[in-house]
Amino acid sequence: MTTLKNAPLIYTLGMIQFPKVPGIERFIDLFLDKIRNEYPLADEVKVPVFNADFSPQGIQIGQHESRLWQFMSVERKWGFILTEQALCLHTVDYRDFPNFSNRFQKGLEAFLKVPGIGIDWMTAIGIRYANLVVTKDNHTLKDYLDSWVLPTEPPRSQLSIIEGAYVARYKTDIGELRLQSMRNPQYTLPPELQSPLIVKNGWIQSRPETDFALVDIDHSITFSQPASMKTKDVLKHLKELREISKEVFISVGTKFSHATWR
Repeated sequence: MTTLKNAPLIYTLGMIQFPKVPGIERFIDLFLDKIRNEYPLADEVKVPVFNADFSPQGIQIGQHESRLWQFMSVERKWGFILTEQALCLHTVDYRDFPNFSNRFQKGLEAFLKVPGIGIDWMTAIGIRYANLVVTKDNHTLKDYLDSWVLPTEPPRSQLSIIEGAYVARYKTDIGELRLQSMRNPQYTLPPELQSPLIVKNGWIQSRPETDFALVDIDHSITFSQPASMKTKDVLKHLKELREISKEVFISVGTKFSHATWR
């Protein structure tokens, strides 16, 4: 399989979801104590969450605040995010999958060993890769990305594309994959990822002045019923999700980009 060590990867996220842990804030300091040798910088933010409920008066739209905790490395390039239903590892310094998987494993094992945490089940696993493809040296996006993943060129010569997107959801052998290829969007990271934590980390890049594309691959498994929480199974699923995601990214590239990113 093609290896693209210099792929334009700007953000990676791995996630494990589990049933809600009531009063998760009770365990924050205990978790931090287990990982603070590598992730000593702790942040807490509150984000708005919208929900819709059915009632005799019709559909009621409500809003409440959800708390997120982040535990960052000293250089602020790696970090864990914890909510009442998920543990995530995210980074802007992804080197290879074994390194990412090892970090994820150490964090998950530390989390599961927190006294009283009582997490025996998992509900979903996912991995996400965001790549920022920027044209250079008079090359066009067609030189880097296959035509099937680029927005269709206009049929009339009087039109020239400014901004466009290819968005699709696919069923895979193990889960569901969403592929987004956005040409010259107004952002360099998908809006739903631009949380206060990402902003605080300084991870949002400036918008390129040349033609560019944001290629976002999100691959996940949602279990029909909660599955037993076993670290080896989590890592196995994470690797499987990564392998298919990698194949998809390779398929959207051209021979030129493969040679450039190798």
